[in-house]
Amino acid sequence: MTQILCVLTLNILSALLVHGGQQCNTICNLPEDTLCYDPKLEIVHLYEDQWPTDIAITPCGRKFSCYPSGIDAKNTNNGCNGKYAVAELKKCGEVPYPNYCINNPPNGAINYCTSPPVTYGYPDYFLSVQALLYDCAYGLFCLDAARARDDKQIIYEASKGGTKVVLVDTCSDCVVRTYCFPVDVAKPTSYFINMAVDNVKGVMYIADAPGYSIVALDLCTGKSFIAFQGDPTLMWIQGGLDWIWGQPSYSTGTILNCDGKESNCEIQIGSIPFGVSTLSLSCDRKRLYYSQLGGRTLWSVDTKALLVADGVADTIVNHGEKGVTLGLITDEQGLIWSGNAENDAIVYYNPCCAFAKTYLYIRDPRLSWVHGFSEAGDGYMYCLANYINGINLVYPGTGPIYADRRKKPYVLFRYKLPCDCLCPNFCTEPTLGKQVSCG
Repeated sequence: MTQILCVLTLNILSALLVHGGQQCNTICNLPEDTLCYDPKLEIVHLYEDQWPTDIAITPCGRKFSCYPSGIDAKNTNNGCNGKYAVAELKKCGEVPYPNYCINNPPNGAINYCTSPPVTYGYPDYFLSVQALLYDCAYGLFCLDAARARDDKQIIYEASKGGTKVVLVDTCSDCVVRTYCFPVDVAKPTSYFINMAVDNVKGVMYIADAPGYSIVALDLCTGKSFIAFQGDPTLMWIQGGLDWIWGQPSYSTGTILNCDGKESNCEIQIGSIPFGVSTLSLSCDRKRLYYSQLGGRTLWSVDTKALLVADGVADTIVNHGEKGVTLGLITDEQGLIWSGNAENDAIVYYNPCCAFAKTYLYIRDPRLSWVHGFSEAGDGYMYCLANYINGINLVYPGTGPIYADRRKKPYVLFRYKLPCDCLCPNFCTEPTLGKQVSCG
């Protein structure tokens, strides 16, 4: 009798598996991932036009994004196509900011009259704005990497005067100051990718991803210098491979032996070649947090050491893994928020917790790379989902190289910032996996 029951049970299970694993899961109650739409995540804006990489929001609710041509060739201005590098988000769409003129350099962003071609060195025009940051004490900072890419996926070197930080007064919508860099700080092969501002000391820290360095800029004098470079924590992750939505993210962005002629270009597929790419200051401004592009570890250094460019490596602290991200921000409570692309998530690091300091806060299938955060002072954190895992420079191991796999719209999300301390709670119910109320 027992043998008959066993055979019958096996036959039933086999039939269920043949007719669909979902039926089997329902009847057998197998453990499974609870991933679903997280109701904490709200849609604020849909990008139907150009591809954005950052978001900045003022206390009065004005929203701005940037669109770098150094990563997306479709953002490159050719002098006739009207592509913008910075825009204000309005109900009618995106409007070039602070005006149309500054977003349209004469003859476009790339100078084809030289051999090889280079990105123009215009100090008065946007070329490839990679990051934005709004600071109440200053205004809107626009970080121009000044390296543009063409439709052959060739990224051209910067020219002197092109790499800059442009400060815009959002009350008058006028440029009030432009900070340019000497060529020994912003090299032709540099790519300034992210920034953090200390509005007490009047200092900006800038990440140079391919230069594996952190640059310090005095916002009063305009002088700049390389504060920290060459440390392994700033370098690209050799052999690193991120997995997004079930696909590997190989880089196809390394092009060697290139003089502007397609026949002389060598394409390499491998790990993402960028180093330090995200920055954020602690609330007391004593520590600068950072992470490499594709790196899972959160690092920090002492800002006093950075300002004198001496002994910085001795102050490095490893804060553990937080997942891969292109966004990093410290909120008013001192929590360090970042993305976690491999888990479709947003996580936070709480330095005040006695242990287990890093936690996942939001998990949602609409998230992959979270590219940029902004806290507006309205109780919400804003973040940008631009699905960079689908861009031409990322190869998922299948299909043609340089295929654009992105799908519009790109999305600006927001979520309510928590009021509690978010440390471990031994009194909550134990669960297997992140539990989300799917509504």
